[in-house]
Formats: sequence, structure tokens, C-alpha cells
Amino acid sequence: MRIILCDNYEELSKKAAKLVASQITLKPDSVLGLATGSTPVGMYGKLADMCNSGELDFSEVKTFNLDEYYPIKKTNNQSYDYFMRENLFSKINIRDENIHIPNGEADDPEKECADYEKKIRESGGIDLQVLGIGRNGHIGFNEPDASLNSFTHLTKLTENTIKANSRFFRSADEVPRQALTMGIATILNAKKIVLLASGANKRKVVSELIGGGINTSVPATMLKTHPDVVLICDRESYSGARLGIDIGGTNIKTAIIDSDNTVVYKGEFKTGNTENEIITGIVETVAALRGSFDITTVGIGTPGIIKDGKVTAANLPFKGTPLESLIEEKTGLSVTVDNDANCAALGEVVFGNTKDCENIVLITLGTGVGGGIIMNRQILRSNNNMGEIGHFVIRAKNGRPCKCGQSGCWEQYCSMTAFTRDAKAMAKKNPDSILFGLMKDGTLTGEDIFNAMDSGCEVAKKVFDDYIRYLAIGINSLVNIFGPDAIVLAGGVTRQGEKLLEPLRQLIKSDVRIEISNLQNDAGALGAAML
Repeated sequence: MRIILCDNYEELSKKAAKLVASQITLKPDSVLGLATGSTPVGMYGKLADMCNSGELDFSEVKTFNLDEYYPIKKTNNQSYDYFMRENLFSKINIRDENIHIPNGEADDPEKECADYEKKIRESGGIDLQVLGIGRNGHIGFNEPDASLNSFTHLTKLTENTIKANSRFFRSADEVPRQALTMGIATILNAKKIVLLASGANKRKVVSELIGGGINTSVPATMLKTHPDVVLICDRESYSGARLGIDIGGTNIKTAIIDSDNTVVYKGEFKTGNTENEIITGIVETVAALRGSFDITTVGIGTPGIIKDGKVTAANLPFKGTPLESLIEEKTGLSVTVDNDANCAALGEVVFGNTKDCENIVLITLGTGVGGGIIMNRQILRSNNNMGEIGHFVIRAKNGRPCKCGQSGCWEQYCSMTAFTRDAKAMAKKNPDSILFGLMKDGTLTGEDIFNAMDSGCEVAKKVFDDYIRYLAIGINSLVNIFGPDAIVLAGGVTRQGEKLLEPLRQLIKSDVRIEISNLQNDAGALGAAML
């Protein structure tokens, strides 16, 4: 994919028009695939100017439009037929019989689609296809998870698309619920493709298109399989600072990354007690930071389960909270929300001491055991909750009960909660031990356990040896499942460095790298910025 970066929308429109004009000049009877939407309007204006000045001749050109609402009358001012005639066809010398737009008034939409596909083939195929890109990566009306081998077809519009397009109608109720659209296969059959992207709200999807892999959740990434694609975008859609926000139980951390992946700001503020206080704090912080930085996207990491941008968290006042859409509406920026452990793992592979790796597993050893999985430098996720590595069972028989409903979960043996709980139990059984002497008000810290070991306490050493053995069991299992290049450990206990790593490495049954995070609590905000 070739990228043409423009300073602004005006330059984008000129570059795109020049590309289309070159195609027509080289082949006067070119077959063009055309798109609607706000992005190509400037290009259509430039092409009309070139035609009226005698620079360009459309008399032999044939056009096929990408899509049309269904059902809708051609005379409706929101139809794409009306749009194209208003913005281009009425201003150039194209013959009416050479204009092809899916018929939104067809009695038999399936037959209309089949006939439309046949006309494209009979015309020799599309020489140059112009595309826009939706905020969720759709091209035409091919939405995320659409069939990748479809040709022109009737499709249902998603609620997000209906909501986005409702601004052109008097209300969302008037937006048609279906559309006729070229399929991914039709688009990929074009000899050349020009993709246009403009505005900060396209920053996230352009980033995914350029830097991500090919996947059905971002249909535009299928364009990477085509041999001749040009992306023309303005700086608003391509660059700008990215703000990462990591919501913790006590503090909310922030980080800003510039277009060169340089960390230009780090900060934090107190976490509110209610949903409204947290959201207000985030919105006010975004507004304040935008005064100093050209922020175009916001990534948010939060504990809990995230589905369709909605958050439910046990330790935060989120119960199905549509955090993504709420922050988007209040800031006007493109926002992505993900699990905080996923964000931390992404931060590690981009900025940490495993940035030379493609595949890592991050293990956070805190109140519980959490983690994130990175495969091919992308967060490994599914449509459901995934990556709860603290809740796979390492001791099936007589395992400790877990809040998740199982028994013998890893975090019941390797969290700091478990580590200190086991230490207290052993200390009470051995009241003459150094470890028992360090207990204050019946409590012990992880640091107390290591101090007792340094003083030669065999009881503390036994607690630690058991902890390391259970930690190794879990890591060996993760290595067998995911085959990572490296395992990254984070959390307060990892401050012990080689005291932790040396005995652990002896129990690992592979040559996988074991690293201690050099980012620690900063990883979440940094990774969130890269979402």
C-alpha cells in the first residue's frame, strides 16, 4: 500500500482528483468505481473544475457507484443517486447511460445486485475504485465481520452505521435499515484502488489499517491483499498525539505519545468514587491536556470486563457503563476502551524491554494475578472475556476456593494476597521464627518475607520456595499454550529482581525469556495510548 500524506483536506482533494484525472487521461473510456460521503466531495469538485476548464473529458467514462440505501427513491435528497448527481454528474460531460448506481427502488433487490455485478463484468471490470473509510473500518456497507468473498449484495445496516448516518436525516427512524453494496470481492477485483481518509475521527482506523494485520473486524484491512492500493490521507487522520488513560482504584494515570511514538507527557489524578466523578475527571483532564497537545485519539484501560465499549468492573462503579461512547460524546475525540491488563501488555511490547519481541505474555502479580497476551504485536482477544490467566486451575485436588467459582486457581497461590496469607499462616505455626517476629498487628508484607529470608529464616524460605514453585507451574503452562518469545512479570514482588528470577528460571522447562517489567505502573497508560 502506497501512502500519500497531505497537510489538509484541500490538498487531499487535489491529490485524489489528480490521480483520477491521470487514469482518465491514460484511458479515456475508463471504468470508475465511485464512493459517496463527505470525504470525496472535495475531489468531485476538483474533477468538475478540470472538466469545465477543458482539462478533462468524461464523455467516454463509465461509472459504477459503490452503494445505495434500500429502499429509497432516487429523488430523495438523501439517496446516493441524488448525492452523485448533485456533487459530480450534473457538473461534468458524462453520458447518462454510462452512470450506474444500485437501484434503491428495485422490486427485487437480489436480482438488482446480480444484474449490477453482471454490468460491471460486461464493462471490463473497474479500472479505478475510489473508496472512503468508516470509523469502524467499513468500506461501502461492508461492516466488521462481513463476508470477505461477497459480491454486490443486500445487507442490513448496523446500529452504529444507522446512528452515524442519522445526522443526514430528520431522525434515526428515517434512515433505511438496509443497503445495496458492492462486496469485498467486487472491490478487490478493481485494477487500482484509491482510499481517502480525512479528519481526526479516522485516526484510529487509519492506524489499524497501516500498522495492524488483516482481520474481518476492520474490513478495510482486506485492501492489504490488493497489489495496487493508494491511501491518500490528511495529517489529522494520520498523525497527532495519542492520550492513554489507565484507570486504577486509587489513581488514574495518563500518558501522551506523539506521532513518533515518543512519550511527551505523563501524569495522574485521583480516581473518583462514583461513575460520574470518574467520567468527569477524565473529560476535564482531556480538555486541559488538549490545550497543550494536539490530541487526536484517546485509549482507556480499565479493570473489568469490556464488551462493545461497555464496562463492568468489580472494584469500580462501572456496571455496563458505555464508557467508550460517553467519553467520545463529551470530548469529540475517537476513543477506544480495553482491559487494563491488555493495555499494559501492549505497553510492554511497544515501549518495554521486550519491544524486540513479537509475542509476549504479561503476568501481573498483585492483589490477584492478571495478565495480557500479545501475539504478532496485537492484543489477543475474543468477543467474550479472555486472558484471565489468574483463573486457570493449577491444583485440581483439594484446591483453594476462588471467588470465580472454581477451586485451585493460580491466583490463589501466586497473588501477593496468597503470598502474604501463606506467610502469616506459617509464621503462626512457627512462633519462634524470624518471620513471626516481623509480624505487626497480625500482618506481614512481601518485603517482610524477603527481609526474613535475608536474615536466614528457614520458615520464610519455605514460603518463598512454595510460591516460586507455583509461579513456575503457571508460567510453564502459559509457555506451552501460547509459545511466547518472552514472559514479562510486573507487580510489587518483582522489585526483588534476581532474588525472584534466579530460582524461578531453574524451574522453567523451556528457554523462554523471563523479564521483569521496566515500565511497571506506567505500562497501562502507555499501552492505552497505542490502542
